[in-house]
Order: sequence, then C-alpha cells, then structure tokens
Amino acid sequence: MPETGNAPRVALIMPAYNAAAFIAGAARSVLDQSCRDIELIVVDDGSSDGTWQILTELAEEDSRLRPIRVENGGPALARNRGLEAVRPGTDYVMFVDADDALEPDTVDYALEKAAGADLVLMGFAILQEDGSRKCYAEPEQRLGPAELGEAFPRLYKANLLNQVWGKLYRAELVTGENGVRFADYRWGEDRLFIFDCLERVKAVQVLPACKYHYVMHKGESLITRYYDKKFQVCLLAGRRAEELAERFGSEDQAWLRTMFAKSVFSCLTNLFSPSCGLSRQEKRNTVRQIVTNEQVRRRCRGAAGGLPVRFLCAVLLSGSVGLNLLCFRLVAWVSRAAPWLFIRLKHRK
Repeated sequence: MPETGNAPRVALIMPAYNAAAFIAGAARSVLDQSCRDIELIVVDDGSSDGTWQILTELAEEDSRLRPIRVENGGPALARNRGLEAVRPGTDYVMFVDADDALEPDTVDYALEKAAGADLVLMGFAILQEDGSRKCYAEPEQRLGPAELGEAFPRLYKANLLNQVWGKLYRAELVTGENGVRFADYRWGEDRLFIFDCLERVKAVQVLPACKYHYVMHKGESLITRYYDKKFQVCLLAGRRAEELAERFGSEDQAWLRTMFAKSVFSCLTNLFSPSCGLSRQEKRNTVRQIVTNEQVRRRCRGAAGGLPVRFLCAVLLSGSVGLNLLCFRLVAWVSRAAPWLFIRLKHRK
C-alpha cells in the first residue's frame, strides 16, 4: 500500500525484543487486516537477533509498517515510544505483541462495534502448540460510569483487564501530552495502564468475539521471568484496584481480593522461575516479606473462588516461610508438567 501521508484510522503498536522467530507472522496478521486504513508501528527494543532486518524488509514491502529502533528498556518504554509516534489525527490505537496474532477482521470488528466508546474490550484466546484454544470473553455490553461499579470486579475476574492487547483505545485517551502512559515496570504495567484508562473513560464497549490470539510457543514457560520489583507492582496494582472500586462504587470486594491474591501467588511462584538467581536464604527472606505484609494479610482474607484459591490463601496466611516455599515450588512444577491445568487454575472464575 503506498504511503499517503494521511493519518491512519487505527495505529497498532507492537514492541519487539529478539522476536525474529515470530515477528513476521505477527506483523502480517496486522498488515493483512480487512481494514486497510491502518499503520503498524513496531518498536524494536534493542534486539540482538535478526528482528530489525526482518522489519526493514517488511517495511519495504508495505509502507504501512513503520519500524522504530530504540535501546533496550523493556516493553513499557517501547510502547510509550510507539504512542509518541502515533500520527496526529489518528482515531484509535491498538496494541499487539510480537509473537501473537489477530484474526483478519479484528480491526473492522472493533471499529464497527465501538459506537463512540473510549475503550473497547474484546475477548481473547490462548492457543496451545497443539492447536487447542481457551477463550476468555464476556457478553456484549455497553458500560457508562453508572454501570462500571458492578462491571469492574466482573471484568477483572474474567481476565479482561490484565493485558493491553485485545483492546481498542480512542487515540485522545492515550496520545498527546496528557495521554495515559505505561509505568516503567517489566511486569504488571499492562494492568496499571488499563486502570489509568478506566479512570478517564466515559464509555466502555465489551465485545464477545475472541479475535486476539495469545500464542503459547514450544518451550515457553507459563511463569514469567524473575523480576525483582514484581511484589512492589503487585501491591501498587492492588491499591489502584481498591481505589477504582471505591470510585465506581463496586460492592463485589471478594473477587477483587481474589485477583489481588492471585497476583501474590504469582510473586511467590516467580521465585522458582529458571531465571531467578536468588540464593535459598534470599528466597526465604522474600517469602517472609510477602507473608508478613499488612496489605497481603488484609486482602487475602475472605477471597472468593474455588478450593485452590482458598487453600493457597490459607498457606499465605499461615505465615510459614517453609510451607509457602514448598507449596509454591509445587505450583511452579505444575506449570511445567501440566500447563493446561495451571492455566485453568490461574484463570478460573
């Protein structure tokens, strides 16, 4: 498609780091959209493989792809750089990860159903290597300020507020000097970004179709890389969720506590990521810091959910460092030995 010089209707932002194995497929799933009035901004976050070469070759084939190269700073800063590059006059913004894919009519579907909403939340599917898929979605609905109180815990529970992808944002919400930006974290920054957006929106449109495909690749771990600020972000996101619940008048605090508890579980499981270099004593000290934290002990009481959540909350509240180390080492083992069981437990409503 020739460069027209006009702002596209939708800018799609894709951060990429050492994504040579997947970037071409992800980019083509965007460029092959039925909606042609788009621009794909790919921010190469200091890749050391062939990512940049692939991007430049794709850009020569399709001028709607605009590659940008920056020093490695993490996905949050890369997405912020992408937001800064959105052309004035663009109507909407979407985010796509460099190893995922969109169905061919994703952009058209979101635009046709947006109906003037500031934020559109679509369903998403987790695709396993064997082709099986698990879809996460809520029924179609329109939410104004009056409806967000009831909807906020429900959407959070449905795992629709944890990721920036699979959504359509009105450009004015996330671009310009006053637009929402990503906090400089390497975990949980998506959730904080969504919370900041929800604080500003006047209308949210929820769509049921699972047009975004989160692809699980061979050898990929369900446990994120070890991140030393993960618990700090967990506490921050928990406080922000409480503030939003109060702002919206949400009554379902039990499920908000459950989502916070699941984040704490993730912090503990993260200690058993292959990338965690902490010594045994350092792990014990980290667990002690978590299980004695006042916010953790307050928010993990009375969490909703099934037996696994109640059991893990009981382990947390026991205050036993040894028991928590043993229990969450087992959780990490399950994530590797039985990934679909881990996914069902992690995303159980």
